This record gives sequence, C-alpha cells and structure tokens, in this order.
Amino acid sequence: MKAAVAKIISLNELNKTLRANQRVRGNPDIYHAKSFGILYDASSEEEFKIVKEFFKDLRVYGIQANSLGFVNHTEKTFHPLARPESDYFFKQHLNWFEKPSGIEVSNFIEKPFDLLVNVCLNDFFPLDYIAAASLAKCKIGRNDGRYAHIYDMAIDTQGITDTKTFVYLIIHLLSQINAPKKSTV
Repeated sequence: MKAAVAKIISLNELNKTLRANQRVRGNPDIYHAKSFGILYDASSEEEFKIVKEFFKDLRVYGIQANSLGFVNHTEKTFHPLARPESDYFFKQHLNWFEKPSGIEVSNFIEKPFDLLVNVCLNDFFPLDYIAAASLAKCKIGRNDGRYAHIYDMAIDTQGITDTKTFVYLIIHLLSQINAPKKSTV
C-alpha cells in the first residue's frame, strides 16, 4: 500500500514540475548543439563505460557533454570510476517517494542544455524527474513506460535490451535530423 501511494505521489510531483517548467524549447539538432546532458544509472561499471564512449562520440560533433548518474550505493562505498565531467547522486539523495535532491541534481537541472538524453532503459523516477525539471531545450528519452510524456523526442525501445544499442540509436537518429546537405558538384 505504501509503495502504491508513493508511486501516485511521485507521478503527481513529476507532472506538477513538468507544468511549472519554464524553458525555451529547441530542435533535436546535433549539428548545432553546443551542450549535451546525459542522465544514466551509474550503478554498474558497464554503464560507466558506455557513457564514456558516448562522450567520445559527442566530441566528434564538437559538443560539450556533462552527465549525471544515479549510484545505487551510499556515497562512501562508491567505486573509484568517477570522471570529472560527470556528477553523481546517491541513494541518500532520494526522499521517501524517490524525488532526488542535492547540489549536483540542482546544478544539472538548471543547465539549459541544447540536448538532454536519459539513456536509462527502465522507468526510474529519479532520472525521469530530473529530465522533467530540466531547463534543457530538447529532451530525449524512451517512448515506452509511464514517463514518456516528458520527452520532446521519445524513442521506441522495444527490442532494445542494452544501453549501448540505445545510445547508438540516439546518435544515428540525431545525425539524420537536420543533416547537412551534400553538394552535388
């Protein structure tokens, strides 16, 4: 019963935050984007490596990327894979209905990224809440699940079983939108 009440309160809080969000909306244009925010579950080393590779791919486009990862551990037991371009929040930064807080979360939300992507393949309220509250101009995430309505560009993830495939699908789709026209000379 307590979990059901927490889910209802979580969804209401997310929708209230989404309605109150005053942001300038933009296009999903990777060719003109200068800043990129990445939300992800940083609890495993594999996810760390995927996001690190994603950073390299974004540099090809000349984009400055920042990430915010959730770590399902306490801060004291966090493994030493952290990178300077990434921030993290931990279990102790979640209230009873999983709303995240803390300076790292606030700073990430307040950055007006040109593009923001949540690469988590599951409904995960803390990351989806941050995406809803973010001042990012264009928000990208999954099309399935209860939080799809918060994204400007929602991508169908049926059949996608790993984050790496999802990341490459995002890069592929973004590279197709507003792609520079090749000259016919």
